[in-house]
Amino acid sequence: MKEEIAGLVYQPLAGRRIVLGVTGSSAVYKSVDLARRLIRMGASIRVVMTRFSTRLIGPDLLYWATGSSPYTEMTGETEHIDLAKWADAMVVAPATINTMSKIAHGVVDELLPLVAVTMIGAGRRVVVVPAMNIRLFNTPQYKRIVEILEDYGVVVIPPLIEEDKAKYPPIEDLSHCVDAVINRGRDLTGHRVLVTAGPTREFIDPVRAITNPSSGLMGVLVAREAACRGATVDLVHGPLSVEAPYMVSKYYAETTEDMAEVVRDLTTKYEYSVAVFAAAPADYRPVSTSREKIPSRTAQKIVLELVSTPKVLKSISRRPRVLVGFAAETTSGDDLVKKAGEKLLDYDLDLVVANNVLSERGGFGKLYLEAVLLNRDKGIIDQGLLLKQEIARKIVDYAVEKIKA
Repeated sequence: MKEEIAGLVYQPLAGRRIVLGVTGSSAVYKSVDLARRLIRMGASIRVVMTRFSTRLIGPDLLYWATGSSPYTEMTGETEHIDLAKWADAMVVAPATINTMSKIAHGVVDELLPLVAVTMIGAGRRVVVVPAMNIRLFNTPQYKRIVEILEDYGVVVIPPLIEEDKAKYPPIEDLSHCVDAVINRGRDLTGHRVLVTAGPTREFIDPVRAITNPSSGLMGVLVAREAACRGATVDLVHGPLSVEAPYMVSKYYAETTEDMAEVVRDLTTKYEYSVAVFAAAPADYRPVSTSREKIPSRTAQKIVLELVSTPKVLKSISRRPRVLVGFAAETTSGDDLVKKAGEKLLDYDLDLVVANNVLSERGGFGKLYLEAVLLNRDKGIIDQGLLLKQEIARKIVDYAVEKIKA
């Protein structure tokens, strides 16, 4: 029985038609969640299952999840042609090494590899998401299969390597990558991107700290967008309230000085095409920190003397080709634009995202920012109440355009 699925606020896959290929991996149950997530993002889904996958998960469950009866067998008719004409893209998740090998070598002995090969021939985007035993993942055969598929234009999204297993990626990361690959492509392949995210903490004593309500969501979305579009991404972050993307290199920084030091080291070691400073590092720290907890019962009043922390943006050793900064302000309208322009010049930025933290709907820990995106060349790119997912996409779009120019 088909169930109505509520759409997300952000629907980047609206109008897109996707064939979801399901193979006989033990991770196959997660494809139910992926199918529903893609539908909530606006996509229409049709499912093709290998014969063995039907022994692990029933076609009825995928019908319930998508509202469309899965294809499981070749009937001698033209299902593969019809699906290739209907679809914008195909996502094979999970993909076993067996099915990947069949697609790579044109072994079309059942419907799923036949559809995938037909889609490649039709110039449609094909995305493959491996999930398998780590011993298979580490074989030269697997590496060669990936090379062949990528030569054909197939996008292989790497598995989550965890507990010595090549696992199905987190649904949030995978669905974001499906959107990015289908709608924007792998236009950052070969580029390295630096992103900062989240707050920092400046300790007063072992149990109390100066910090702010930043969740790190904005930086995480930028890092994920860049990684999904093919970049090698280094994420420098404080204590996050959201999960960092699995496919990026993560560097933890507790204090602002820690974050500045990591940024200095990374920009010395690597040459970055893009750096996006989306973190909200604490601007002040106590002059001295107590090594023991300050008693709360005996002290009626505590006077803190504060000193400025290092500016993380000023700690860059080598300037990236595209430099993006954020400005958290307590103003809106023309005043916000003015503040954005000042930061753009003060920090020699290519693009600045200034936002009003007093906004009722936007700000720290929320899905939106009341923001203005201001660049050096064209002025205001966008402004108003914007979803953070949209802002992340616009930042990376701008960076790609700037690099190409």
